[in-house]
Amino acid sequence: MRVINWYTISLVLIGCISVIFSLTHIDFFGIRIFILMTVIVVVLEVFPVKLPSGDKYAGGSIGYLFILIYGGFSYAVLAIFIATVSYYFIGLKKNNIPIIRLFVTIGMYVVSILAAYISWEYSKQINVFLGVILASIIFELVNFLVLEGIEATVFRKRMFMNLGIKLAELIIPVFISILVISRLIIVKTDMQLIISILFTSFFLLIVIFFSHELSKQFFLRKSTSNAFMQILEDRINPSLIGHGNRVGMICDLLLEDLGYPKRKRNSLVQIAAIHDIGKALIPTYVFRKRGDLTLSEEREYKSHPEKAVDILKNIYPDETYANWILHHHERWDGKGFPSGSKGEDIPFESRIITLANELDHILFRHKDPETIYKLLQERSGTMLDPNLVRKLSLSHIEMLVESISYPSNSDEASKIDDLSENQYMLEHSYSSIGESFFIQVKNGKVHVPQSRIPNNFYEALAEMAIDRQEIVHDTFIQDHITLDVHAQSLGNGDVTIFAHDLTPYLGYRKKLEKSILESYIVLVNILSEGKINLHVTSEELQNQLGEFLEDIQISKNSDVPKSRERMKRVLEQYAPHLDSMKVQVAVTEAVTNVLKHATGGELSIYLKEDQLQFYISDKGSGIPLHEIPKTILVSGYSSKRSLGQGFKMIAKFCDVVQIHTSSQGTQVLIEFSI
Repeated sequence: MRVINWYTISLVLIGCISVIFSLTHIDFFGIRIFILMTVIVVVLEVFPVKLPSGDKYAGGSIGYLFILIYGGFSYAVLAIFIATVSYYFIGLKKNNIPIIRLFVTIGMYVVSILAAYISWEYSKQINVFLGVILASIIFELVNFLVLEGIEATVFRKRMFMNLGIKLAELIIPVFISILVISRLIIVKTDMQLIISILFTSFFLLIVIFFSHELSKQFFLRKSTSNAFMQILEDRINPSLIGHGNRVGMICDLLLEDLGYPKRKRNSLVQIAAIHDIGKALIPTYVFRKRGDLTLSEEREYKSHPEKAVDILKNIYPDETYANWILHHHERWDGKGFPSGSKGEDIPFESRIITLANELDHILFRHKDPETIYKLLQERSGTMLDPNLVRKLSLSHIEMLVESISYPSNSDEASKIDDLSENQYMLEHSYSSIGESFFIQVKNGKVHVPQSRIPNNFYEALAEMAIDRQEIVHDTFIQDHITLDVHAQSLGNGDVTIFAHDLTPYLGYRKKLEKSILESYIVLVNILSEGKINLHVTSEELQNQLGEFLEDIQISKNSDVPKSRERMKRVLEQYAPHLDSMKVQVAVTEAVTNVLKHATGGELSIYLKEDQLQFYISDKGSGIPLHEIPKTILVSGYSSKRSLGQGFKMIAKFCDVVQIHTSSQGTQVLIEFSI
């Protein structure tokens, strides 16, 4: 990337000559208006309006055009110089941007304002408003053409790519310029003009303030989801760390040249960053296994886009986003998954994510731009959309190599080697789903004894099979051993018993549920901004309890008003300043759900230092793992299982909600600061 070339040098010379010319030809007519307008332009350049698309609209062009029309070419050039220098020293110098970019920018604006000045001088004699319209259009068009030239000579991009989209983006700046300048030029006196400028600037500052606040919220959400993906990738496999964020960054860098609409870019970049969120629900052994996956493991891996859909629908109401992720492993030739869609049947956004995803994998392994570009071309028409690949040039690859940093292979290898062999074997112990064995029972006696299981269990089962003359099925559970047992009479008084040990499978399932729950702990905590905390075990939650005050059993509807009375009494004694209504609404919601979704439960009240705690527990069947995000984050959602509704509303009124749920029941701890 050569910033200094014949084109940029020409712009620098034009800018410098114009500034010198303006300093020698300026008069002091209307100097007050010039100073005021220049100050406003500087503010607009340094603190631009941040648009939802992620772009910034400085609005400086409005000021330049007004100064040009009001004071002439020399004033406009000086305003460009002052505003650009201010922007450079306040916004760019700390980022180590080369100073030549300052002079290139000045030259670019000077060329644009010169073209607008010529247009204004010729058209104002016909009609002033026609002059404003033409000057505004010419300024933006010339600015666009000069910028295309910079990108072609410096970044080696093809000129006029996605021309229709880029020209459409000029409509709003041109319209605003015409509207504002037309209003200002009809003012007759300087004082009225100053008042009009200040009045307009006041509303512009309000817009700037709210756009920055909106931008802060957006980037907070973006950084939160990026942080969550980093945690998730680290848990799955250290070699995956940063993959999601890099895919989002690649999308962000390429979307303009791929012709993607600006209004939708932020959404696509965000979805691209979390495209692998479904892997949170896949056992980690799939990603850490050394060697080829088995067919069942491959099916498990290929299910992650569908699992992502379940998660995403709880985060984003718009199902379109979930659809983008669902198809990000489809291939242009139809050999992808999960649906085997091909060509343009694959959503356009999914094809872009696939391109960015594959680019990240290639960039991770290769650093030579030409090699990367060649590998990308080889995948065109098979894995990747050839129309998208065609829009990328070697300069795009060079930009990605310069912009995105990757850990060295040695760093990744050391992270993977840090996984001990014991941990690796533990991750894979599930693969033994338990041994199977046969037991022969002859003449009512066990012929091949199994020391772990009492013989009388087999003998009783054999007797039942002989009596019924059919296969008898039973389950043996004792001392942490679970067997699935089938007994069949052979018709001669002998019985064959087939037993399968389910203990390893159940252990793996329990471990998997714990892993999923731990993933949800991170997800729910981040999305609720720390207000809702999940616990893996009930002991973890119970360890949070303070000094016991009193309790009440919840088994019938009449217990609900009784619990309110207890709450009132405790609040009057320990926390009279708390909003009693909010406390009652939050706790009553949990108490009521005990009656709706369980057979009964208990409300206990505790005092812990500066917190009043309400602990609601039940013996219901718990909340299914896949229902947890919806149950906790979607207000009013009911899973029709233990305490399935109202967590979001409860969190709204209290300080913290802590939850544990399992097949043995659900416990909720609602805390209020006193």
